[in-house]
Amino acid sequence: MKYKRLESAELKELEKEFIHFLASAQITGSDWEKMKVNELEKAEELIDVFSDLVYEKVMSKIDYLEYRDNKSLNLFHFTNEKIVLVGLRVKESSNLDLMSHNVFDAWNQSNMNSVNLIKTEKAYLKEKGIEIFELLQTGCLISDGKLFNLLKEL
Repeated sequence: MKYKRLESAELKELEKEFIHFLASAQITGSDWEKMKVNELEKAEELIDVFSDLVYEKVMSKIDYLEYRDNKSLNLFHFTNEKIVLVGLRVKESSNLDLMSHNVFDAWNQSNMNSVNLIKTEKAYLKEKGIEIFELLQTGCLISDGKLFNLLKEL
């Protein structure tokens, strides 16, 4: 399994798509019901394959992620070849809180030297989708890229 198995509630939400998936494998509704009872391992394998297909489709649509805590902000851009990171690190001497709603107003009002700007990039160590998935698992959120592009220009 490449990603993780969809949970029951997630499968329920994707029931129509799962039915189409089963139909493409020439598995009818009654075949599926029998399989869940008599061939549980095969049924679970089909759920795993479907889960990977769903996650692969979702991961392929993600271009930007964001991770933020009180003292750091990491903005990721996923290109075809590499991951580009633009980040902010609040210096220990500053009381700037990157979790506050008005963080940029506070930053403008405080000393510009209270933050270090970080820019770096790296080639993918794994498949692009897997790297995105792993970052999502660590608490990253999907982003529209506006903040990334703003900070990239600094």
